Amino acid sequence: MRTLVLGIGNPFLGDDGIGFNIAQELAGVIKDENVDVKDASLPGLNLLELIVGYDKAIIIDAIMTEHGEVGEIYRLKPENFVKTVHPTSSAHDVNLATAIEIGKRSLAEQMPAEIIVFAVEIREVAEFTEEMTTKVKEAVPRVVNLVLEEMT
Repeated sequence: MRTLVLGIGNPFLGDDGIGFNIAQELAGVIKDENVDVKDASLPGLNLLELIVGYDKAIIIDAIMTEHGEVGEIYRLKPENFVKTVHPTSSAHDVNLATAIEIGKRSLAEQMPAEIIVFAVEIREVAEFTEEMTTKVKEAVPRVVNLVLEEMT
């Protein structure tokens, strides 16, 4: 089974870089030839190019919810995002949930049969910095372990 581990985020926007940073760490740990570890700062539908062709995709990203605590980790599936799917006229404005839904509809045969998202609650993404806040940094080893467990 071909698996993709994909960390999404901008490493120059502090906590938004959580997915990117976790992918970098996992790349040094995962040595399975059936597993590709990638990181991406790509917006919208560009993400589909990365996930098609795999049997399973594990995606790591930042999330901002109304009531979550910074550093909280969520294990989600695409169906958890139904309310966040929003058609738009710009391929760059498409969020992860919308990109996955478009992929399921237009590239069904090529999309992973299983998609799991590990999302870490963040608050600040407006400051240009490579440093993540303490609570988000503390989530990194926990998410690394969750991803490794997910692959077994």
